[in-house]
Amino acid sequence: MPPWGKQISRQLMPHWLNDAGRPVCSTNCEGVIVRHSALILCLAIVAIARSAVALAPDEIALIVARGNRESQRLAEYYCQVRNVPVENICSVLVPKEETCPRDKWKWAVRPEIQKWLAEHDQDRKLKCLVTTWGVPLRIGAEPPDGRLIAYRKFLEAELAARRENLSQAAESFRELGDPTQNISTESADAATGDLAALEKSLEASLQLAQAEIRKISDPKRQQEQQVRVQQLASAIGGANILLQAFNQQLTQNPDANEQLKTEFHTLRGRNMGLAEVQSLLDQQAPSIEREALRLAVLDRAAGWLGSSKWLQEQIATVKKNETGASFDSELSLVLWPDDYELLRWQPNYLRQGFQGSQLQQVYPTLMVARLDAPTLPLVKAMIDTAVKVEQRGLQGKVYFDARGIGKRDKPDVAPGSYADFDRALLAAADGIQREYGLEVQLNEQPALFQPGDCPDAALYCGWYSLAKYVDAFDWAPGAVAYHLASGEAKTLHDEDSEVWCKRLLEDGVCATLGPVYEPYLVAFPRPNEFFALLLRGDLTLVECYYRTKPFNSWMMTLIGDPLYRPFKE
Repeated sequence: MPPWGKQISRQLMPHWLNDAGRPVCSTNCEGVIVRHSALILCLAIVAIARSAVALAPDEIALIVARGNRESQRLAEYYCQVRNVPVENICSVLVPKEETCPRDKWKWAVRPEIQKWLAEHDQDRKLKCLVTTWGVPLRIGAEPPDGRLIAYRKFLEAELAARRENLSQAAESFRELGDPTQNISTESADAATGDLAALEKSLEASLQLAQAEIRKISDPKRQQEQQVRVQQLASAIGGANILLQAFNQQLTQNPDANEQLKTEFHTLRGRNMGLAEVQSLLDQQAPSIEREALRLAVLDRAAGWLGSSKWLQEQIATVKKNETGASFDSELSLVLWPDDYELLRWQPNYLRQGFQGSQLQQVYPTLMVARLDAPTLPLVKAMIDTAVKVEQRGLQGKVYFDARGIGKRDKPDVAPGSYADFDRALLAAADGIQREYGLEVQLNEQPALFQPGDCPDAALYCGWYSLAKYVDAFDWAPGAVAYHLASGEAKTLHDEDSEVWCKRLLEDGVCATLGPVYEPYLVAFPRPNEFFALLLRGDLTLVECYYRTKPFNSWMMTLIGDPLYRPFKE
């Protein structure tokens, strides 16, 4: 339990629950997080609702680089092989480099694609766009504009207000405490200082204030002072502390009166409700309006201290200006209004969980895959191999390279953490071996697979060798593989690069995926989810990818034939 919980639990006043101005839940609701983590990790391999019909060839359009004969011919070749109507080729003027400047994308490339779609897809039949050889891989970051500057000023003003509240709370604690005790406030000023140092100062002041209150002989005055301290503490630390305090009281006194038990369950329900509001807010595009509502929830849930910490993190994010993206991920939102927020990512509304949601209608999203590789012969081989392998099915062994961080018997890990993704690799290995009887080799040692360790490799996922491919594999024809590391798709054409996506393609893999910039681990499709859909066989490669990747307008890109179904039924 955090320090605030330990202090408050000693003198918790049940009637606080009737104070509408007090926090009532926490975004760190332990029950919600545990269930969410378990749901992700325990996703059944065969229990996902099946798709009625897989992506069809006439639902695909190809984006080619205008004036680039190789790009045009490759698109025509794919149309011939996969029966895609040749009129579904969209020729666009794009930069020759792998990076497209943001302003070029915004004012030239994107409008041209939008115009083509408006003219050629009036019935919105197209579901997938395919970028080809010659189309840029990345979109550069956008210089800070007026909206981003206004957003940052909003965050800074909100942080300053909460720090002022914390300063006043610290002063109130000092007034209630022993004036002869000197609590150090060095580096703990709420207006400018370190929040961690301030938290320690507040905790020490709270302890002294409570000690002085216990010395008061008048019961009525003592209770008044207790209520004042407890209200301040809950405003600072949030309602999750109240929930923990109730829980501690009930644990220590199982025979507590029914009123206390009822109030505990009431608070827990409200706590979970606000956690759900927080989850729903995460599905919306970033904006000042969204963050104002989020802060109202955070103030109730985590208190001034918790919301201040979130504001600090968000301001740091704004300063990083993470507005770059993969070309393909940004292309997914080509049907969205032009002014959506670029700060970090947008939710992927094609993901499992949004199926049938109205959000898919409000935010129409296109799937995007890429027909690209270090050389043109490799791209054509990738297409030919996909078609050939589909006829007999992908054959070979499955390799997962975990690091020994995740543990099967420790499910309560933070979603998106190293341990969480390591456990996803364990879940994928266990599920595939159990449900499909394939030969699976799981490495749970810190060292990666080494040369010669992985013969006849058909499927692979592992981590973490940053921009340094480890050639441990003899790839089976049609292999699908990806590596969890930063920037592994930042180039496909730099001859000297050792990033995994480029080297996997050179070494014989038929399909891969990876980030063009730092994506954060949580941006990757979870291996247990992605491979579960792929092995099921009723969905195409690009559908498996879009049902499992969390974000668009972000860093990930899929390289491979979008229609590839290696385990086609």
